[in-house]
Amino acid sequence: MTPGTPRSLKIRRPRTKRRTGDPRSAARPRPRHYLEYLVFAAFRGLVRALPFAAARPLGALLGDLARLVDFKHPRIAAANLARALPALSAAERKRIVRRCYRNVGGAICDTLSLARFDAVEICRRLSIEGWELFERAERPGRGVFVLSAHFGSWEVLGPVLSLYKAPVQFVIRPTHNPLVEGDMRRLRERFGSRTILKRRAARGMMKAILDGGRVAVLIDQRVHPHEGVAVPFFGDGSHSTPLLAQLSLRTGAWVVPMFVYPEPGGRFRVVVREPIPPAGEGEEGVRSLTARYMKAIEDEIRGRPEMWLWMHERWRVH
Repeated sequence: MTPGTPRSLKIRRPRTKRRTGDPRSAARPRPRHYLEYLVFAAFRGLVRALPFAAARPLGALLGDLARLVDFKHPRIAAANLARALPALSAAERKRIVRRCYRNVGGAICDTLSLARFDAVEICRRLSIEGWELFERAERPGRGVFVLSAHFGSWEVLGPVLSLYKAPVQFVIRPTHNPLVEGDMRRLRERFGSRTILKRRAARGMMKAILDGGRVAVLIDQRVHPHEGVAVPFFGDGSHSTPLLAQLSLRTGAWVVPMFVYPEPGGRFRVVVREPIPPAGEGEEGVRSLTARYMKAIEDEIRGRPEMWLWMHERWRVH
Protein backbone atom coordinates (compact mmCIF):
# COMPACT_ATOMS: atom_id res chain seq x y z
CA MET A 1 0.00 0.00 0.00
CA THR A 2 1.31 3.39 -0.93
CA PRO A 3 1.75 6.08 1.73
CA GLY A 4 -1.42 7.99 2.31
CA THR A 5 -3.67 5.39 0.70
CA PRO A 6 -6.64 4.70 2.97
CA ARG A 7 -7.27 1.10 3.90
CA SER A 8 -10.96 1.87 3.72
CA LEU A 9 -10.89 2.41 -0.06
CA LYS A 10 -13.70 0.23 -1.31
CA ILE A 11 -13.53 -1.92 -4.41
CA ARG A 12 -16.60 -1.47 -6.56
CA ARG A 13 -17.77 -4.86 -7.78
CA PRO A 14 -19.94 -5.17 -10.89
CA ARG A 15 -23.56 -5.97 -10.14
CA THR A 16 -24.09 -8.62 -12.75
CA LYS A 17 -26.95 -11.00 -13.21
CA ARG A 18 -26.60 -14.67 -14.01
CA ARG A 19 -27.71 -15.16 -17.57
CA THR A 20 -29.06 -18.21 -19.31
CA GLY A 21 -26.41 -19.73 -21.51
CA ASP A 22 -23.50 -18.29 -19.57
CA PRO A 23 -20.90 -21.11 -19.31
CA ARG A 24 -20.15 -20.08 -15.74
CA SER A 25 -23.69 -21.00 -14.76
CA ALA A 26 -24.18 -24.04 -17.02
CA ALA A 27 -23.13 -27.34 -15.44
CA ARG A 28 -23.29 -29.23 -18.73
CA PRO A 29 -22.80 -28.30 -22.38
CA ARG A 30 -25.95 -27.99 -24.45
CA PRO A 31 -26.48 -29.87 -27.72
CA ARG A 32 -25.61 -26.84 -29.84
CA HIS A 33 -22.30 -26.53 -27.98
CA TYR A 34 -21.21 -29.92 -29.31
CA LEU A 35 -21.98 -28.89 -32.89
CA GLU A 36 -20.10 -25.61 -32.45
CA TYR A 37 -17.18 -27.48 -30.94
CA LEU A 38 -16.99 -29.87 -33.91
CA VAL A 39 -16.69 -26.87 -36.23
CA PHE A 40 -14.07 -25.31 -33.96
CA ALA A 41 -12.09 -28.57 -33.70
CA ALA A 42 -12.12 -29.03 -37.48
CA PHE A 43 -10.90 -25.48 -37.99
CA ARG A 44 -8.21 -25.90 -35.34
CA GLY A 45 -7.04 -29.08 -37.06
CA LEU A 46 -6.85 -27.29 -40.40
CA VAL A 47 -4.80 -24.43 -38.95
CA ARG A 48 -2.35 -26.78 -37.25
CA ALA A 49 -1.99 -28.93 -40.37
CA LEU A 50 -0.74 -25.92 -42.32
CA PRO A 51 2.79 -24.53 -41.97
CA PHE A 52 2.90 -21.90 -39.24
CA ALA A 53 3.74 -19.20 -41.79
CA ALA A 54 0.41 -19.92 -43.52
CA ALA A 55 -1.74 -19.48 -40.40
CA ARG A 56 -1.79 -15.69 -40.39
CA PRO A 57 -2.57 -15.29 -44.12
CA LEU A 58 -5.38 -17.83 -43.71
CA GLY A 59 -6.74 -15.83 -40.80
CA ALA A 60 -6.54 -12.60 -42.79
CA LEU A 61 -8.49 -14.23 -45.63
CA LEU A 62 -11.13 -15.48 -43.19
CA GLY A 63 -11.29 -11.99 -41.70
CA ASP A 64 -12.08 -10.62 -45.15
CA LEU A 65 -14.82 -13.21 -45.60
CA ALA A 66 -16.25 -12.47 -42.16
CA ARG A 67 -16.41 -8.77 -42.95
CA LEU A 68 -18.31 -9.43 -46.18
CA VAL A 69 -21.01 -11.54 -44.50
CA ASP A 70 -21.20 -9.48 -41.29
CA PHE A 71 -23.74 -6.72 -41.88
CA LYS A 72 -23.67 -5.28 -38.36
CA HIS A 73 -20.15 -4.96 -37.01
CA PRO A 74 -18.42 -3.23 -39.95
CA ARG A 75 -20.93 -0.41 -39.50
CA ILE A 76 -20.20 -0.30 -35.77
CA ALA A 77 -16.45 -0.20 -36.47
CA ALA A 78 -16.84 2.62 -39.02
CA ALA A 79 -19.01 4.61 -36.61
CA ASN A 80 -16.48 4.13 -33.81
CA LEU A 81 -13.68 5.33 -36.06
CA ALA A 82 -15.68 8.39 -37.10
CA ARG A 83 -16.23 9.21 -33.45
CA ALA A 84 -12.72 8.52 -32.19
CA LEU A 85 -10.69 9.71 -35.20
CA PRO A 86 -12.91 12.28 -36.96
CA ALA A 87 -10.06 13.57 -39.16
CA LEU A 88 -10.04 10.31 -41.13
CA SER A 89 -11.76 10.26 -44.50
CA ALA A 90 -14.47 7.71 -45.27
CA ALA A 91 -11.99 5.83 -47.47
CA GLU A 92 -9.43 5.71 -44.64
CA ARG A 93 -12.04 4.41 -42.21
CA LYS A 94 -13.06 1.71 -44.67
CA ARG A 95 -9.43 0.66 -45.11
CA ILE A 96 -8.85 0.47 -41.34
CA VAL A 97 -12.02 -1.60 -40.83
CA ARG A 98 -10.83 -4.06 -43.46
CA ARG A 99 -7.40 -4.33 -41.86
CA CYS A 100 -9.00 -4.69 -38.44
CA TYR A 101 -10.94 -7.77 -39.57
CA ARG A 102 -7.81 -9.20 -41.15
CA ASN A 103 -5.83 -8.65 -37.95
CA VAL A 104 -8.45 -10.36 -35.78
CA GLY A 105 -8.57 -13.35 -38.12
CA GLY A 106 -4.79 -13.55 -38.16
CA ALA A 107 -4.58 -13.28 -34.37
CA ILE A 108 -7.03 -16.15 -33.91
CA CYS A 109 -5.12 -18.41 -36.30
CA ASP A 110 -1.79 -17.45 -34.73
CA THR A 111 -3.11 -18.41 -31.30
CA LEU A 112 -4.26 -21.83 -32.47
CA SER A 113 -1.14 -22.48 -34.54
CA LEU A 114 1.31 -21.52 -31.77
CA ALA A 115 0.25 -24.64 -29.86
CA ARG A 116 2.60 -26.70 -32.06
CA PHE A 117 5.68 -24.99 -30.60
CA ASP A 118 7.55 -25.60 -27.38
CA ALA A 119 8.78 -22.83 -25.11
CA VAL A 120 12.15 -22.50 -26.87
CA GLU A 121 10.62 -22.04 -30.31
CA ILE A 122 8.07 -19.51 -29.07
CA CYS A 123 10.81 -17.45 -27.44
CA ARG A 124 12.82 -17.61 -30.66
CA ARG A 125 9.93 -15.90 -32.44
CA LEU A 126 9.75 -12.99 -30.00
CA SER A 127 11.49 -9.66 -29.89
CA ILE A 128 10.95 -7.61 -26.75
CA GLU A 129 11.35 -3.87 -26.36
CA GLY A 130 11.53 -2.27 -22.93
CA TRP A 131 11.69 -5.38 -20.74
CA GLU A 132 13.84 -3.42 -18.28
CA LEU A 133 10.75 -1.27 -17.59
CA PHE A 134 8.85 -4.37 -16.51
CA GLU A 135 11.71 -5.50 -14.28
CA ARG A 136 11.80 -2.07 -12.68
CA ALA A 137 8.13 -2.32 -11.77
CA GLU A 138 8.38 -5.93 -10.59
CA ARG A 139 10.51 -5.50 -7.51
CA PRO A 140 11.25 -8.57 -5.35
CA GLY A 141 8.31 -9.60 -3.21
CA ARG A 142 5.86 -7.26 -4.92
CA GLY A 143 3.31 -8.27 -7.51
CA VAL A 144 2.71 -6.37 -10.71
CA PHE A 145 -0.25 -5.71 -12.99
CA VAL A 146 0.07 -5.91 -16.77
CA LEU A 147 -2.27 -3.61 -18.65
CA SER A 148 -3.24 -4.39 -22.23
CA ALA A 149 -6.13 -4.28 -24.69
CA HIS A 150 -7.76 -6.26 -27.49
CA PHE A 151 -4.98 -5.03 -29.69
CA GLY A 152 -2.59 -6.77 -32.06
CA SER A 153 -1.85 -10.35 -30.96
CA TRP A 154 -3.14 -9.98 -27.41
CA GLU A 155 -3.38 -13.74 -26.72
CA VAL A 156 0.42 -14.00 -27.07
CA LEU A 157 0.84 -11.99 -23.86
CA GLY A 158 0.22 -15.09 -21.75
CA PRO A 159 3.12 -17.15 -23.14
CA VAL A 160 5.42 -14.10 -23.13
CA LEU A 161 4.86 -13.37 -19.45
CA SER A 162 4.88 -17.03 -18.42
CA LEU A 163 8.12 -17.87 -20.24
CA TYR A 164 10.01 -14.91 -18.80
CA LYS A 165 10.68 -15.54 -15.11
CA ALA A 166 7.26 -16.63 -13.80
CA PRO A 167 3.67 -17.52 -14.82
CA VAL A 168 0.92 -14.94 -15.02
CA GLN A 169 -2.74 -14.94 -14.09
CA PHE A 170 -4.93 -13.64 -16.90
CA VAL A 171 -8.35 -12.08 -16.31
CA ILE A 172 -10.71 -13.38 -19.01
CA ARG A 173 -14.33 -13.37 -20.04
CA PRO A 174 -15.17 -16.95 -21.05
CA THR A 175 -16.81 -17.79 -24.35
CA HIS A 176 -20.39 -18.97 -24.21
CA ASN A 177 -19.37 -22.47 -25.30
CA PRO A 178 -17.81 -24.39 -22.38
CA LEU A 179 -16.22 -26.96 -24.71
CA VAL A 180 -14.42 -24.33 -26.77
CA GLU A 181 -13.55 -22.47 -23.59
CA GLY A 182 -11.94 -25.61 -22.18
CA ASP A 183 -9.62 -25.85 -25.17
CA MET A 184 -8.77 -22.14 -25.01
CA ARG A 185 -8.05 -22.39 -21.29
CA ARG A 186 -5.62 -25.25 -21.87
CA LEU A 187 -3.85 -23.16 -24.51
CA ARG A 188 -3.57 -20.18 -22.16
CA GLU A 189 -2.39 -22.25 -19.21
CA ARG A 190 0.08 -24.65 -20.80
CA PHE A 191 3.17 -22.74 -19.58
CA GLY A 192 1.93 -22.37 -16.03
CA SER A 193 -0.40 -19.41 -16.45
CA ARG A 194 -3.79 -19.39 -14.76
CA THR A 195 -7.04 -17.71 -15.69
CA ILE A 196 -9.28 -15.61 -13.47
CA LEU A 197 -12.90 -15.23 -14.57
CA LYS A 198 -13.77 -11.59 -15.15
CA ARG A 199 -16.96 -11.89 -13.15
CA ARG A 200 -16.01 -11.29 -9.50
CA ALA A 201 -12.32 -11.13 -10.38
CA ALA A 202 -11.31 -8.74 -7.60
CA ARG A 203 -10.56 -11.40 -4.98
CA GLY A 204 -8.42 -13.54 -7.29
CA MET A 205 -6.51 -10.53 -8.56
CA MET A 206 -5.87 -9.26 -5.04
CA LYS A 207 -4.63 -12.64 -3.83
CA ALA A 208 -2.28 -13.07 -6.79
CA ILE A 209 -0.71 -9.63 -6.27
CA LEU A 210 -0.33 -10.04 -2.52
CA ASP A 211 1.41 -13.36 -3.21
CA GLY A 212 3.92 -11.51 -5.38
CA GLY A 213 2.44 -12.70 -8.67
CA ARG A 214 1.62 -11.16 -12.02
CA VAL A 215 -1.89 -10.34 -13.19
CA ALA A 216 -2.70 -9.33 -16.79
CA VAL A 217 -5.96 -7.59 -17.61
CA LEU A 218 -7.51 -6.03 -20.72
CA ILE A 219 -9.55 -2.96 -19.77
CA ASP A 220 -10.48 -1.45 -23.14
CA GLN A 221 -14.04 -2.74 -23.37
CA ARG A 222 -17.26 -1.04 -22.35
CA VAL A 223 -18.67 -1.30 -18.85
CA HIS A 224 -22.07 -0.22 -17.51
CA PRO A 225 -22.16 3.30 -16.09
CA HIS A 226 -23.00 2.01 -12.60
CA GLU A 227 -19.91 -0.22 -12.72
CA GLY A 228 -17.44 2.24 -14.21
CA VAL A 229 -15.79 5.61 -13.88
CA ALA A 230 -16.08 8.28 -16.59
CA VAL A 231 -12.63 9.17 -17.96
CA PRO A 232 -11.51 10.43 -21.38
CA PHE A 233 -10.99 7.85 -24.10
CA PHE A 234 -10.44 9.41 -27.52
CA GLY A 235 -11.82 12.65 -26.12
CA ASP A 236 -15.04 11.13 -24.84
CA GLY A 237 -15.73 10.65 -21.15
CA SER A 238 -16.91 7.08 -21.56
CA HIS A 239 -17.06 4.61 -18.68
CA SER A 240 -14.12 2.33 -17.94
CA THR A 241 -13.56 -0.18 -15.18
CA PRO A 242 -12.08 1.30 -11.97
CA LEU A 243 -11.03 -2.10 -10.60
CA LEU A 244 -7.41 -2.00 -11.76
CA ALA A 245 -6.83 1.42 -10.19
CA GLN A 246 -8.58 0.36 -6.98
CA LEU A 247 -6.39 -2.71 -6.62
CA SER A 248 -3.22 -0.82 -7.49
CA LEU A 249 -3.96 1.68 -4.73
CA ARG A 250 -4.86 -1.06 -2.27
CA THR A 251 -1.78 -3.21 -2.91
CA GLY A 252 0.84 -0.69 -4.02
CA ALA A 253 1.46 -2.75 -7.18
CA TRP A 254 2.58 -0.89 -10.30
CA VAL A 255 0.77 -1.21 -13.62
CA VAL A 256 2.82 -1.93 -16.75
CA PRO A 257 1.27 -1.34 -20.20
CA MET A 258 2.30 -4.08 -22.61
CA PHE A 259 1.26 -4.81 -26.20
CA VAL A 260 2.08 -7.48 -28.81
CA TYR A 261 2.43 -6.70 -32.52
CA PRO A 262 2.40 -9.37 -35.22
CA GLU A 263 5.53 -9.19 -37.36
CA PRO A 264 6.39 -10.73 -40.76
CA GLY A 265 7.64 -14.31 -40.87
CA GLY A 266 5.44 -15.56 -38.03
CA ARG A 267 7.18 -13.43 -35.43
CA PHE A 268 5.90 -11.12 -32.69
CA ARG A 269 7.16 -7.84 -31.25
CA VAL A 270 6.40 -7.26 -27.57
CA VAL A 271 6.43 -3.62 -26.50
CA VAL A 272 6.61 -2.62 -22.82
CA ARG A 273 5.63 0.96 -22.01
CA GLU A 274 6.46 3.17 -19.05
CA PRO A 275 5.10 1.70 -15.78
CA ILE A 276 2.37 3.58 -13.92
CA PRO A 277 2.87 3.60 -10.13
CA PRO A 278 -0.09 4.01 -7.77
CA ALA A 279 -0.66 7.64 -6.84
CA GLY A 280 -3.42 9.58 -5.12
CA GLU A 281 -6.14 8.31 -2.85
CA GLY A 282 -9.86 7.76 -2.69
CA GLU A 283 -12.20 8.16 -5.64
CA GLU A 284 -10.14 10.94 -7.20
CA GLY A 285 -7.05 8.74 -7.14
CA VAL A 286 -9.00 5.94 -8.82
CA ARG A 287 -10.29 8.30 -11.49
CA SER A 288 -6.84 9.79 -12.16
CA LEU A 289 -5.14 6.39 -12.48
CA THR A 290 -7.90 4.99 -14.70
CA ALA A 291 -7.50 8.01 -16.99
CA ARG A 292 -3.77 7.30 -17.26
CA TYR A 293 -4.43 3.65 -18.11
CA MET A 294 -6.90 4.57 -20.86
CA LYS A 295 -4.48 7.19 -22.20
CA ALA A 296 -1.78 4.50 -22.52
CA ILE A 297 -4.19 2.32 -24.52
CA GLU A 298 -5.37 5.25 -26.65
CA ASP A 299 -1.79 6.22 -27.52
CA GLU A 300 -1.07 2.68 -28.71
CA ILE A 301 -4.23 2.56 -30.82
CA ARG A 302 -3.52 5.93 -32.42
CA GLY A 303 -0.16 4.62 -33.58
CA ARG A 304 -1.67 1.53 -35.30
CA PRO A 305 -5.48 1.90 -35.37
CA GLU A 306 -6.01 -1.20 -37.51
CA MET A 307 -4.70 -3.34 -34.63
CA TRP A 308 -7.61 -2.56 -32.27
CA LEU A 309 -11.00 -4.29 -32.06
CA TRP A 310 -13.15 -1.46 -33.45
CA MET A 311 -16.17 -3.78 -33.88
CA HIS A 312 -16.88 -3.60 -30.15
CA GLU A 313 -19.62 -1.14 -29.12
CA ARG A 314 -17.27 0.79 -26.86
CA TRP A 315 -19.30 4.02 -26.83
CA ARG A 316 -22.80 2.56 -26.73
CA VAL A 317 -25.12 4.34 -24.31
CA HIS A 318 -26.81 1.86 -21.98
